[in-house]
Amino acid sequence: MDAKQGNILVAQPFLNDGWFKRSVILLTEHNENGTMGFVMNRFANLMLKDVIPTLSDLKYPLYYGGPVSQNQLFYIHNFGHEVANSFPISDKYSWGGDFNDIVKIINDKAPTGDQIKFFIGYSGWEAGQLDKELGENAWFVNKSDYKNMMLKNFGDIWGNELKRLGTNLSVLANFPEDPSLN
Repeated sequence: MDAKQGNILVAQPFLNDGWFKRSVILLTEHNENGTMGFVMNRFANLMLKDVIPTLSDLKYPLYYGGPVSQNQLFYIHNFGHEVANSFPISDKYSWGGDFNDIVKIINDKAPTGDQIKFFIGYSGWEAGQLDKELGENAWFVNKSDYKNMMLKNFGDIWGNELKRLGTNLSVLANFPEDPSLN
């Protein structure tokens, strides 16, 4: 399967990169200019209210979306046209858009974690860079299961996706990161 917007990258079990080890990345853009996406399973040990104190009532977890622009806030949501200037990922989910619209939706609808997810930073590749990594077998590519991507229990996402791929490596989904601690 080819990398394209809306698909996911699942890190190979033996990828040892500090940022991307056991990560699952939802691709939000993939074109001749490069690729952009968000790591869906790397909790930042922060809440939205920790980085925007004026939103102290908003108890949403923050995730590390990747190593690029970690001083910026990003979000994936299923509010589409309700959020001005958002970018569609699929027929159900979008990313970005007017933050004031997001705050209004949160205040009016109190969306759950499967409707919106917040990120610090993003993952990005220059033109051709991801294709090179795919050629080196650093990643599996698959269609996104948005239900799994938006899980609150972020620790299950990588294993779930590895199993869903159905490869002979799926037995490693429950293998501990450090077997010596087993």
